[in-house]
Amino acid sequence: MSKHFLTCKTERSISASPLKHIVRPNLFCPAGIESALRRAAAFVGTDHPKRLPVSEKLVKMTVEESAHYGITDPEAEEEWLWTGTTGDGHVRIGEEKRMFAVAMFHQLHCLRRIRSTLVEGWGNIPEGRKRHILHFFNYLRQWTLCNADVTLEKGDFAKRNFTTERRGATHTCIDWVPAYEYMTEKWFEWEEFKRVNNIPEHDDVTK
Repeated sequence: MSKHFLTCKTERSISASPLKHIVRPNLFCPAGIESALRRAAAFVGTDHPKRLPVSEKLVKMTVEESAHYGITDPEAEEEWLWTGTTGDGHVRIGEEKRMFAVAMFHQLHCLRRIRSTLVEGWGNIPEGRKRHILHFFNYLRQWTLCNADVTLEKGDFAKRNFTTERRGATHTCIDWVPAYEYMTEKWFEWEEFKRVNNIPEHDDVTK
């Protein structure tokens, strides 16, 4: 199991630049969590856990302008690709390795595909992909409403010099590192499961 699983006590956090951890009650107990999930859910139909079983410690993030994650820069595609997970962007859990998407990685996938469409041009992509891009915009719209971040951001953006004023508001977020680490762990478990059970490879779906 990942060392980032929460204990059954409230965990007081540490400071780590640029993120400052704060206190939040723990949601899961340590060792044996996967066994507990299997006992609690059949992984059939809607009978499955609703969230990835990782710690959801709150952290502070100050939004900053960045020289990275551009649109057409030579390194942009590779930098955006690093926002994905190890593997194909999905997680397989339960004894039968049922596949799920994880919302945060679905959202990042949407942004990667929107970026590539801006590079290629709307008129140069097939109709099926255009419908997919419309799905991305609608999905991100609904996610923004669901997240409902009401942090106050100072100033008139039309008057702000983003070249010199590069830092924005500080937001309270869920630490994303445990999710990335869990996805990596589960991907290597899935690779071994495929090997043992002679399951064929499939195309990468993360781009």
